[in-house]
Amino acid sequence: MTELKDMDLDGGTTRGSGGFLGSVWEKLYGAEGSLSSNAMEKAQKAAGELVASAKNGGFKVTKESANHLIKALQNALSDLDRAEGTLRNFDQRPNLGNHPYGQLVAQHQYEAANGPGSARVAITQLRTVLQLSIEALLHASDQYEEREAEIQHSLRLMAQS
Repeated sequence: MTELKDMDLDGGTTRGSGGFLGSVWEKLYGAEGSLSSNAMEKAQKAAGELVASAKNGGFKVTKESANHLIKALQNALSDLDRAEGTLRNFDQRPNLGNHPYGQLVAQHQYEAANGPGSARVAITQLRTVLQLSIEALLHASDQYEEREAEIQHSLRLMAQS
């Protein structure tokens, strides 16, 4: 089993090829750097698989490492909260006048913030990914501690005999 602390999380870059983060960047944004239409669904699926893997002992991570990663993910969740607050400005169509062009732009702005593929939908999906990632890290770190306790117990028994 691979421990997260032993993985190369960034091969020196966060964009392009190389390392774990470069791979994630390419999967989410593609070679052209724009968010692909199915990226968040794929990320949600991968995060769910990460939780399942952690529950089944597929990977382990120390509490210390998990806590650092969880703190970063919680900070990202706080950033999402602020972004959602900004999007509340688009809960209604902006008043850009009664002329056809103003109505068209107002509708477009409203749909960009609230419709399919909107910033609001992306934020909701990203929130799910972050929460699942936190859950996986909690499971993985608990399993790491359980395994460490088992080893210490075995060593104590061996020392007593």
